[in-house]
Amino acid sequence: MKVDRQEQDEARRARIARAAFELFARTGLERVSAQDIARAAFVSRTNLYRYFPSKTHMLLAHFEHTVHDTRAEALRRLSGGAAPQAVWQLVTGRMADLGVRYRHLVGAVGQAVLGRAGPGEKSAVTLAPGLLRGAGQPEVRTAQTLVGLVEPVLSAMRTQGRLRPDADTRFLAALLVDACLMSLLHGGHRDQREVLRDWQDRFSLLMHGALAPGATLESGEPAPPAGSVPPPGAVGGRSTLEEGAFPASPARAQDRPADATIP
Repeated sequence: MKVDRQEQDEARRARIARAAFELFARTGLERVSAQDIARAAFVSRTNLYRYFPSKTHMLLAHFEHTVHDTRAEALRRLSGGAAPQAVWQLVTGRMADLGVRYRHLVGAVGQAVLGRAGPGEKSAVTLAPGLLRGAGQPEVRTAQTLVGLVEPVLSAMRTQGRLRPDADTRFLAALLVDACLMSLLHGGHRDQREVLRDWQDRFSLLMHGALAPGATLESGEPAPPAGSVPPPGAVGGRSTLEEGAFPASPARAQDRPADATIP
């Protein structure tokens, strides 16, 4: 019975988060009331607050579920022998698509994860790798989920010898997540392609110092000499959007159903 009760609680929690997200997606976070969510999820307001203390918590919970699903697919592809570049394309393509389709909700997620840090303090993302203070807070848990989405790709690159053996893939993943969230918050992108191009530029610059001597992000070209700085969007002299170098996803946001919701 204990297991059944726990499963029921998890199912109810997921139902509330999904119902809340569907309302947020249609009208935005501010225009949805607690009563609206309780009615859509078929729960009382008392039960609603038992599971989530705020609307932001509901949004983060559903977002984490989506990230977990994408991570599971990424791990399946990596274990099946897929190239890290192809998996990176999958991960960034999906996240950029969500960022464009639900741009009116990106601010709430980004501010929750990045906006708690004051001067000289660490954001939830940079706290995530070491499971430091605040690890039980929802924003840190979301940051940990995002870091866990990116790290397997970097670990696969290190296993292949493309990253230095001493590269801290978890901390590097946190830097990439931080950069990508900042890009979504302040980049002013018009479509998915612009998001991906911005992310590829940031990824290239951050990855530059982690490459193993002589390693490449693409076949046939050595890594830049130590100490040199590649131009934005370039690794080994070629754009990261060119074939073989963590290419941008060919799928565009407008190619997807307008009424689709995060699965």
